Amino acid sequence: MMSLYDYQGHADTNGTGLKVNAYARLKKQPYKKRLLEFNNTEVFLYTEEFLKEFFEIQKIFNNEFIIE
Repeated sequence: MMSLYDYQGHADTNGTGLKVNAYARLKKQPYKKRLLEFNNTEVFLYTEEFLKEFFEIQKIFNNEFIIE
């Protein structure tokens, strides 16, 4: 299992983590939590497959499709 930071390689600055968590709850996706000791923050961990799925779906919804 991995965090969003582990998957993307950078901190969440635009609220993606909230969207990932909402999608995980909608799909009843199991997740774990990890405490970051350096700043006492709790992060969510998901499977890599789930994170790949989320970002593929996000691409679909963020694209503008032109129907001719």
